[in-house]
Amino acid sequence: MLRYLIRHTRHFTLVNYGRRWISIPPVETDGELYLPATTLQLQFQPEGCETFEPLAAKIIKPFKPFTSAVVLLAGYRSNDLEVPWSSSIEGHLRQAVRDIQMGTIPDWIELLRDDENPRRPDEERWEDWAWEISTWYWKLYNYDIELDAYRLLHRLQGRYIPRLFGVVRLGITPESTPLHPITDFVQGLALEYVPGICMENLKPGVDISQNEAERISSQVLEGLRAIEAENHVLHNDIHIGNVVLRQEDRSAVIIDFGQAIVREPRRSDED
Repeated sequence: MLRYLIRHTRHFTLVNYGRRWISIPPVETDGELYLPATTLQLQFQPEGCETFEPLAAKIIKPFKPFTSAVVLLAGYRSNDLEVPWSSSIEGHLRQAVRDIQMGTIPDWIELLRDDENPRRPDEERWEDWAWEISTWYWKLYNYDIELDAYRLLHRLQGRYIPRLFGVVRLGITPESTPLHPITDFVQGLALEYVPGICMENLKPGVDISQNEAERISSQVLEGLRAIEAENHVLHNDIHIGNVVLRQEDRSAVIIDFGQAIVREPRRSDED
């Protein structure tokens, strides 16, 4: 699967979910991780496989503005380059994780897992690293939701939605000994890159006629009906910014399932 991907797909899209991917400096800032031509050293797990393999991906284009996830157009690189990252609170977080593991402070990682936990500390008591933990849980949830949605909608991939090639991990720690997933790596999805234009970038009456707009709207509704017919997923965030028109035929592709509602196993239609 990995050889096939490299051989036949020169570009792909990375959607990365992690605490650091939403509180980042502008692209022009020195040390930016997502500048064009930067190489990311990833661990790639193709769909249908159980193991991760090394994959070097060169950033071709970051899609801005960055929101709660970072979306990158990436290509392949054969050489190995380090991708540095630094933050003023990184040392605080790593020390807090060590203290939690040693039992010298309460297990904030567990306490912040559940918003309904009565022992969850008030936000006024949170230090900077506690906000990092909370953000990590939030982004991990978005990642899991989008991955589940693509897998449940596998029959629609390549037509109404992009193809899912697999998942990736980006190592973000300089240390050789693993500490905790929150400090060690960022998870992401390797998705099909769909050459085209986002609907929100079209000017009615200038870039698109009324008739074509109606045709595209019908295609979007057709795609949403196809998703609904699978009886597993509701997109829950559909707008013109989440629809891409293919370059070759301007057919509609629905993207961004990070806010989707995914049916849990054995859940009924009434639920």
